Amino acid sequence: MSVATNFFGLILFVVMLSLLVVVSWWQWNSYVTLDQRIDQCDETLLHSSSTKVETILDAPEGSVIVPYVPAQAVPIQQQPPF
Repeated sequence: MSVATNFFGLILFVVMLSLLVVVSWWQWNSYVTLDQRIDQCDETLLHSSSTKVETILDAPEGSVIVPYVPAQAVPIQQQPPF
Protein backbone atom coordinates (compact mmCIF):
# COMPACT_ATOMS: atom_id res chain seq x y z
CA MET A 1 0.00 0.00 0.00
CA SER A 2 1.15 3.47 -0.71
CA VAL A 3 1.73 6.14 1.88
CA ALA A 4 -1.11 8.25 0.42
CA THR A 5 -3.62 5.40 0.87
CA ASN A 6 -2.56 4.84 4.48
CA PHE A 7 -2.74 8.57 5.20
CA PHE A 8 -6.20 8.84 3.60
CA GLY A 9 -7.41 5.87 5.65
CA LEU A 10 -6.07 7.41 8.85
CA ILE A 11 -7.74 10.75 8.10
CA LEU A 12 -11.05 9.00 7.32
CA PHE A 13 -10.80 7.03 10.58
CA VAL A 14 -10.13 10.18 12.62
CA VAL A 15 -13.07 12.01 11.00
CA MET A 16 -15.47 9.11 11.62
CA LEU A 17 -14.28 8.70 15.21
CA SER A 18 -14.65 12.43 15.82
CA LEU A 19 -18.19 12.35 14.43
CA LEU A 20 -19.07 9.45 16.73
CA VAL A 21 -17.65 11.27 19.76
CA VAL A 22 -19.54 14.49 18.96
CA VAL A 23 -22.89 12.72 18.49
CA SER A 24 -22.35 10.68 21.67
CA TRP A 25 -21.52 13.81 23.68
CA TRP A 26 -24.59 15.61 22.27
CA GLN A 27 -26.90 12.74 23.32
CA TRP A 28 -25.30 12.45 26.76
CA ASN A 29 -25.61 16.21 27.32
CA SER A 30 -29.30 16.10 26.31
CA TYR A 31 -30.06 13.44 28.91
CA VAL A 32 -28.04 15.13 31.65
CA THR A 33 -29.71 18.52 31.23
CA LEU A 34 -33.28 17.22 30.76
CA ASP A 35 -34.27 17.46 34.45
CA GLN A 36 -32.88 21.00 34.67
CA ARG A 37 -34.81 22.06 31.58
CA ILE A 38 -38.05 20.56 32.96
CA ASP A 39 -37.55 22.35 36.32
CA GLN A 40 -37.03 25.64 34.47
CA CYS A 41 -40.19 25.09 32.35
CA ASP A 42 -38.10 25.37 29.20
CA GLU A 43 -40.55 25.68 26.30
CA THR A 44 -37.91 24.62 23.77
CA LEU A 45 -38.45 21.05 24.99
CA LEU A 46 -41.67 21.01 22.96
CA HIS A 47 -39.75 21.48 19.71
CA SER A 48 -36.36 19.99 20.56
CA SER A 49 -35.08 17.20 18.36
CA SER A 50 -33.37 15.64 21.37
CA THR A 51 -36.58 14.91 23.28
CA LYS A 52 -39.67 12.90 22.46
CA VAL A 53 -42.77 12.28 24.58
CA GLU A 54 -44.07 8.74 24.23
CA THR A 55 -46.43 8.20 27.16
CA ILE A 56 -49.40 9.95 28.71
CA LEU A 57 -49.24 9.89 32.49
CA ASP A 58 -52.59 11.44 33.33
CA ALA A 59 -55.28 11.78 30.68
CA PRO A 60 -58.91 10.81 30.15
CA GLU A 61 -59.65 7.30 28.93
CA GLY A 62 -59.40 7.08 25.14
CA SER A 63 -56.65 9.70 24.87
CA VAL A 64 -54.03 9.01 22.23
CA ILE A 65 -50.55 10.25 21.41
CA VAL A 66 -50.48 12.33 18.25
CA PRO A 67 -46.92 12.90 17.01
CA TYR A 68 -45.72 16.36 15.95
CA VAL A 69 -48.72 18.18 17.49
CA PRO A 70 -47.96 20.49 20.43
CA ALA A 71 -50.10 20.14 23.53
CA GLN A 72 -52.77 22.77 24.04
CA ALA A 73 -54.87 23.59 27.09
CA VAL A 74 -58.57 22.98 26.41
CA PRO A 75 -61.07 24.93 28.52
CA ILE A 76 -63.44 22.81 30.60
CA GLN A 77 -67.13 23.27 29.82
CA GLN A 78 -69.35 23.48 32.88
CA GLN A 79 -72.19 20.97 32.96
CA PRO A 80 -75.61 22.47 33.73
CA PRO A 81 -77.03 21.42 37.11
CA PHE A 82 -79.70 18.72 37.04
